[in-house]
Amino acid sequence: MKAKALIIWGTGSGVGKSLITAGLLRHFRRLGLRAAPFKAQNMSNHSRVVAGGEMASAQWLQAVAAGTEPDPRMNPILIKPMGLEGSQVVVLGRVDPLLSRLSWKERRPHLEAPVREALEALGKEFDVLVLEGAGSPVERNLWPDLPNLQVAEWAGAQALLVADVDQGGSLAALYGTWALLGEHRERLLGFVLNKFRGDIRLLEPAYRLLEGWTGIPVPGTLPMLPLELPEEDGFRHHPRKSLGPKVAILRYPHASNLDEFWPLSELAQPVHARTPEEAQGAELLILPGSRLPAKDLAWLQGFLPLLRAHLEAGKPVLAICGGAEMLAQAILDEEGVEVKGVFPGLGLLPFQVRMLREKTVRPAGVVFRGLSGFWARLNGLRAQGYEIHHGQGIPLVHQEGPLLATWLHGLLENPGVQRALFGQEAKALEAVLDQLADALEEHLDLAHLHRHLGLRPNPSPAPRGKEESLDPPPPPGLILLLGGAKSGKSRHAQRLAGPWATLIATAEARDGEMAERIACHRAERPPTWETLEEPLDLVEALKRARYPTVVVDCVTLWVSNLLERDRDPLAEARQFLEAVSSSGKRVIAISNEVGMGIVPANPLARRYRDLLGEVNALLAKAAQEVYLLIAGRPLKL
Repeated sequence: MKAKALIIWGTGSGVGKSLITAGLLRHFRRLGLRAAPFKAQNMSNHSRVVAGGEMASAQWLQAVAAGTEPDPRMNPILIKPMGLEGSQVVVLGRVDPLLSRLSWKERRPHLEAPVREALEALGKEFDVLVLEGAGSPVERNLWPDLPNLQVAEWAGAQALLVADVDQGGSLAALYGTWALLGEHRERLLGFVLNKFRGDIRLLEPAYRLLEGWTGIPVPGTLPMLPLELPEEDGFRHHPRKSLGPKVAILRYPHASNLDEFWPLSELAQPVHARTPEEAQGAELLILPGSRLPAKDLAWLQGFLPLLRAHLEAGKPVLAICGGAEMLAQAILDEEGVEVKGVFPGLGLLPFQVRMLREKTVRPAGVVFRGLSGFWARLNGLRAQGYEIHHGQGIPLVHQEGPLLATWLHGLLENPGVQRALFGQEAKALEAVLDQLADALEEHLDLAHLHRHLGLRPNPSPAPRGKEESLDPPPPPGLILLLGGAKSGKSRHAQRLAGPWATLIATAEARDGEMAERIACHRAERPPTWETLEEPLDLVEALKRARYPTVVVDCVTLWVSNLLERDRDPLAEARQFLEAVSSSGKRVIAISNEVGMGIVPANPLARRYRDLLGEVNALLAKAAQEVYLLIAGRPLKL
């Protein structure tokens, strides 16, 4: 297999494997690597519709993080539990009725071929695959284990093992999993502790203990992150509350696709109501999808007085897919597609729903027209989403007084709908995924992964093939980044530069502390960058730079180096600007703003401060863009 492979194992379910996989994929995307997720088998009633069928929501989100088109091959087997009676088995995006009728043991031999074929096909198309394991890899009663150990062997993957500190017992969980892995321990690159809150110094002794016992390092600990993302398992999710209206999501036993309501944590005060009392006082009631609406009807019957009172008061109710089916006159399932029988509904919609064996799985969109009351604010808006249901008999969108029923999943993920209903938009997924990657890059030693996965700078700027061509050349000119020490200048330069850039490093390792700083910067640098170490002659270094984007880090030390050798920084800066202008390259220069603090005590330091200020002003005058970095935030000047 061409692709490098990393698998994320966990000490159990819910420890953060999906989240860390998504963050790593976004990180690899930033490096210019073509990355993709892969989870051999996922058990979840939370799925998305993509080209080719349906796939688990977690792998859909991970594909978004990687910047690649979601593909059912990234989750070749999706198991959708149907209570205690069994599961619906989705293979490469499509329901397989035969496998759905088999027991787990009878089914397993039929799963290996589609899993391996999907893995090997993706391995030929991408540079890096980040595999997500399932549950724990050491459920030895289930060995041979397909989604953790077998796929790791097929992919030649190295592994990270993740534990949830917040649940307690993470040290024992990591050591116990390592001990039970047996011969599979050789894949482990490190232990990652997730969801930590408190004083990290209390946890650091565990690093030494784990490494002493196992020889496996701890690349770092992720704090509890206040990020709202679609959750693979909505039942573990505890949404934070904003200052908006109270919104109650009714949590019947077989509720599904709860991940689509992630924006509500920013827009409203969402509660997952298991009793009518928990839903009291809500401005909006939401009936989400249901994997088994016929079985959830008895549970929902207890909410009928609340629903009627809510509607009589003119307050809105949104019923989606299975939630709408339960509000119909009846659910007819003569063939036993889900549960055989005829089930009286709550009678709030004038339709009957009939279950058909052929499952509707498709992207869908709607332009709202003719709505009234609360829902009139949606009129004229176009919304995109997806349908995924066996039931038929309800229109795509139907209003019955304050009740809006729809097959359309993903309605509240549309920014226009968010603005219309709540007066604001939730933070876009892209921004939250960037925050996630920022956290991984800050708290984990990702250079450790780069080294062990063999990620190295591209030795040639020439593309290796048409499908692997570099980004188009950036517009030429100078960008100047100013700021204090540790203000985020270098990190912002990386974001601006992208995966293919030449770094001109002006620092000289004259003492241990500076050598340590240089090593730290080198480790944080994208592995695809070229590095030229040049403390004085920026003009010559610019000529040698391989890539069309060049980062100079930093002007501050360059001016200091020139002063020490009795060279004129202003004259050198003018020559550098001429070279930038004639090079046709995009040059990102990093410099410290040192003139805003205490006046230096000695003449040489004052001269240096003044000269650096003049050089910065000279560069800023010629620059197309100038940014001031404060506390990691860029302010455009």
